[in-house]
Amino acid sequence: MNMMEKQMQMGRDLMELNTEWFRKIAEFDGQNFQKYVDMNQEFAQRLPQIRDIQGFVDLQREYGEALWNNTQEVFKARNDMLREAMDANGEVMRGAWSTEEPVAEKKPAAKKTAAASAAA
Repeated sequence: MNMMEKQMQMGRDLMELNTEWFRKIAEFDGQNFQKYVDMNQEFAQRLPQIRDIQGFVDLQREYGEALWNNTQEVFKARNDMLREAMDANGEVMRGAWSTEEPVAEKKPAAKKTAAASAAA
């Protein structure tokens, strides 16, 4: 495969790879948004049960801690996903700019069989 073909293949591979990663990230963000909404609904349902200032402050503190912990988990997981995507993109780009052909795409050398040698 010549360099031009490799670069064209790289473009196709990157497009497919990035489309898949964007889909995964969008699904992940959608799930996390749903978790955020559910958490807010849970705390909103507990709000009418509060009868004094201390209870309100405790609920607010608990909400803040839950929000902070969930946000940290989401950022870490999303960062890991983006790192994996960058690694995958880097692998595709290294393959396109390498001078060797990938093992899977190497064409086996034509073997001369006894019948082909006799025909020649």
